[in-house]
Amino acid sequence: MKYRTRRTALIILAALASLATVSCSEKNDEPDEPVVRELRFLQAFPDGAEHDPFAPPQPTLHDVLERIWEATDDARVKGLLVRVGPLQGSWGSVGDLVEALGEFRENNRPVHCHFETADNVGYLLLASSCDRISMSPAGTLDLIGPAAVMIYARALLEKVGVEAEIIHMGRYKGAGDMFIRNDMPPEAKQSMDAILDDLQGALLSATQLRTDGDLGRAKALIDQGPYGSDAAINAGLVDAVGFLRESREEIKTAAGVENIRRTRMLPKQEQLTLGQFLGLLSGEREKPKSSGERVALVFVNGNITDGESDARGNAVAGPFVRAMERLENDENVKAVVMRINSPGGSALASDRMWEAARNLADRKPLIASVGDMAASGGYYIASAAGEILAHPNSLVGSIGVVGGKFNVAKLAEDIGINTFILQRGKRAAWSTPVRALNPSERKAFETLLRDTYDRFISRVAAGREMETEAVLAAAEGRVMTAQDGKALGLIDEMAGLSEALHKARTAAGLGPEAPVELWPAPKGMFDAINELLSGNGEDDARNLQRLWLRRHPLVTALPLEAWAQTLRLLAEEQVALIPPYLFTLRY
Repeated sequence: MKYRTRRTALIILAALASLATVSCSEKNDEPDEPVVRELRFLQAFPDGAEHDPFAPPQPTLHDVLERIWEATDDARVKGLLVRVGPLQGSWGSVGDLVEALGEFRENNRPVHCHFETADNVGYLLLASSCDRISMSPAGTLDLIGPAAVMIYARALLEKVGVEAEIIHMGRYKGAGDMFIRNDMPPEAKQSMDAILDDLQGALLSATQLRTDGDLGRAKALIDQGPYGSDAAINAGLVDAVGFLRESREEIKTAAGVENIRRTRMLPKQEQLTLGQFLGLLSGEREKPKSSGERVALVFVNGNITDGESDARGNAVAGPFVRAMERLENDENVKAVVMRINSPGGSALASDRMWEAARNLADRKPLIASVGDMAASGGYYIASAAGEILAHPNSLVGSIGVVGGKFNVAKLAEDIGINTFILQRGKRAAWSTPVRALNPSERKAFETLLRDTYDRFISRVAAGREMETEAVLAAAEGRVMTAQDGKALGLIDEMAGLSEALHKARTAAGLGPEAPVELWPAPKGMFDAINELLSGNGEDDARNLQRLWLRRHPLVTALPLEAWAQTLRLLAEEQVALIPPYLFTLRY
């Protein structure tokens, strides 16, 4: 009873907070006179909606692109002022922003940009898309080049009495190396060096736009970062140093207008009546249904897991399969774009999702658009599409398999825990964490992993219409940038979400104004709270704990959540399709 009371109170508090948010929301009034629009790119944008009810709503990349496309199509918008912040490693999806701003500039309309703090990816956007770059006097430009931090923790596990038993399929598939090694294997270094070279190349190309094409000068500028405002303007990396107010006056002059309007990046918030509010609390709210001929845009974000629901917005097999079946059978949905931004996850879930995507692709056009990453299980799903599009710096591939378990027998002994195993089948206790695999069990497990790897290869070969030998040449668990993946046949075209939607409309025989249905549909706080607190109390409490833990400073400073996800995946399924190593790219 106490838990139910607390749950109801939380829903009501969240609902009231959401109502307050609605009542104070900004407005995007349509201008009657020529204006400049002000956009804010102050952080990296998620591809799909976040479902954290404790956080304020954040615009998605699609929301931001919609605002740029609207400005491009509105002749009254004579210029853009873009406020840029740290974009935190969005090397792939930043290409979508560059493309969209480039389309706006095609009609000789100016784009001015202002920042207080910008990182590598932020500067790639600034140099590629802005007619004028200004920064605040106390601002910082972290133009320093990419770096990768690789983490290996075998020594730590040994200290606490834990042994990781990990098996990889694929020479580069080192996802478990973080648990079984204390140093970087040559394959990991080779693969990561290639990625860093490609990312550095993209940053150099953008910086060369500020050095009249002088590559040597661009390299020197990156090596000399970071920059304060005086150093940045002296180096020619920015055009002006000043405050935002001055940048607003500059863009109005350049565009020949008197007014500037700040654009709300989120879609217009839903207005709720009291009846709808009460109905929502009782679980009776109806969701609006799309109608008419249209294209569907399906998001596959985050770690791929098996299950039927997930309040955190991860790529979960059950909801995805049901959505694809509905879209497949909806005669008004003429084509589908899958926007994938996932490092992979469960092998079982990946195969379920691949099958649902493949069935849809047999009946109507299906195009995959890669965001920052479609690796391992993410690429597994993408291979079901008729075409795969990606930006040059998106990460793809990682065609390989990893599996294993953790043996905590020594830890149990050290802390005074005694265990006794009773079994009937010869291998009934193979997955228990209190003893090591014996030779027979290890051989059987290797066979299981080999079968999964062979299935992965065959799925890609069928979807990409490639010979098995060609897929094997691109496989072995190697993660790569999309420009390298294209050379190996894994990617069809270097392009972003806008082109994917254009191709889908064209393939379906629809015009450029054909509407787009989003799945999952954006969720407000009411929806997230209801989904979060659906089910039994134990599940509710676990979801709440995870959401709160994600906000702990230690979790945000270290890759603890990624570690925990890997550990949980191996503990639950033993066989996984995840990236070849845990790393943090420093941007």
